[in-house]
Amino acid sequence: MGFFKNEVDTDDFVQEVFIKVYTKLSTFRGDSLFSTWLMRIAYNTAVNSVNRRKEYASLSDDFELEDTDLTPEQSELRKITMLAVREAITELPERYRICLDMYFFYDMTYNEISETVDLPVNTIKSHIFRAKKILKDKLQETVTE
Repeated sequence: MGFFKNEVDTDDFVQEVFIKVYTKLSTFRGDSLFSTWLMRIAYNTAVNSVNRRKEYASLSDDFELEDTDLTPEQSELRKITMLAVREAITELPERYRICLDMYFFYDMTYNEISETVDLPVNTIKSHIFRAKKILKDKLQETVTE
């Protein structure tokens, strides 16, 4: 849903990924985890689809923590904070945003991200580090405004 924003496109995407996985199952060599191999196929399929439509939405758009013990003021402050974080994430360069999503929202390791996006591990570490720095700077700007 993070990439496609509607159920019909998401369902089509999932079906396309499973068909690709099924037809390419014989090419799985076992050099990595099956989940990493599957994620790479899904990632490449999603990127190709998104490149055709020129849209990418971060998984963070759908990420929200629920806490029922908050006062109305605390709840409103949380909403404002989440909006600021989401806005800052959307302003990240796409290569940073994708790595950050996989790291924080999919709980992937640097090695799994590296295998999925076909970049060296040190590049992934650098992208995530730079993304966090950019987010920190943008959010500090928001606080001081």
